[in-house]
Amino acid sequence: MKTRKSGLSTTMMKVETGSPVLWRRSGGWNVAVLLIAAVVCALWLVFNWEVPSVHGQFGMLTSPPATSSIDPFADPGPWQCNNGLQKTVRERGSLMLHGWSDDELFRRTVRAEDILERLNNGTEASRAEIQASLRCRPQRAGNPKIAFMYLTSSGLPLSPLWEKFFEGNEDLYNIYIHAKPDWLRYVGFDEGMGIFWSRVIPSGNTERADVNIVEAERRLLANALLDDPMNEWFTLLSESCIPIRNFEYIYRWLSGTNNSRIDCGVFPGNSLMASRWKSRGETAMLPEVPLSAFRFGSQWFSIRRRHAAAVIRDTKYWPKFKQPCIRMEACMPDEHYVHTVIDNVDEGSCHGTPTFVSWNGSRGGHSQGFGLDDVNRLPELIDSMKTQKNGRYFFARKFSPEILNTLLNLTDLLFT
Repeated sequence: MKTRKSGLSTTMMKVETGSPVLWRRSGGWNVAVLLIAAVVCALWLVFNWEVPSVHGQFGMLTSPPATSSIDPFADPGPWQCNNGLQKTVRERGSLMLHGWSDDELFRRTVRAEDILERLNNGTEASRAEIQASLRCRPQRAGNPKIAFMYLTSSGLPLSPLWEKFFEGNEDLYNIYIHAKPDWLRYVGFDEGMGIFWSRVIPSGNTERADVNIVEAERRLLANALLDDPMNEWFTLLSESCIPIRNFEYIYRWLSGTNNSRIDCGVFPGNSLMASRWKSRGETAMLPEVPLSAFRFGSQWFSIRRRHAAAVIRDTKYWPKFKQPCIRMEACMPDEHYVHTVIDNVDEGSCHGTPTFVSWNGSRGGHSQGFGLDDVNRLPELIDSMKTQKNGRYFFARKFSPEILNTLLNLTDLLFT
């Protein structure tokens, strides 16, 4: 007698023999297609997905790695040339949407400056090579510009005052912002930031007296050099800085000199200089940076393009300055590094900081601030700042956001 096979047995048999009937009835083909698609997507993500690194424009969480597998010297040249980003690049008018490490950024910047100098100096070179290098580069056209570089830890609370300062001079300046990642994550890409929108560069954390402040300065300089070949002056500012001259006055003044506005103090025999020079160790700076080559000054500057390029090209002084400090309270690399580079590569070209800072009543090495207690005497203070040192100051700090409205009401006094 034959035993009748149950429906379950039949079904199991069909599964074992791979019958297409069951696959169609149970939706198995759909499952297979989904599995295959998932595998393909996973492989594509692993091998082909290119996005900015966590240090890049949309992550900004950590400092970039020291090295990169991307060849910075590969065609088409040192400039960003990613077709997927071109629409955004055109809208923003900049090439800051990159995920390069610091090392890669600096290599690209140095190569770009080398190409620019060869063109400016009329050096003989292969036309094909130059054309390939310039294929994705911003056009060199119009008047020289000032790169305003904001090194901030708390955003730009005085931005309404700066917007008034920039009005009517749109073709004569560029803005670059280096800020702490937390601020960038929640505020930095808000379109409500006006002229400051999307002017943020890939940034890292900064701390007072730490070498990471100088790393931030170098990032600002490199991005500004690479972003626009018409940037001729590079001005470093903080979130508490305000302009105390109008834009035209500053532009004319900078255009009238071939030198940089930066302090490069020598102070031979000064105990503070010796203490800071030894802050990494008794002989840590030798032999590249003897005490006689060590310079000191305010961290705030307006430097020429050739000096900005010298800072990025530097391989002699930077390895010494980026050494860890043994005595942090005496280190202050941001008051020494750029100054040392510029005065040693171009002696006599430092003509004093453009930014007024008051040390009256300073505490813990922090300069004097101006806030609500100073509202009634602000006109007098501003007049005094503008006339000191034969009127050499363009900017001043530290101003509290609490007095922004008062400052906005004083623009006629400020912008003269």
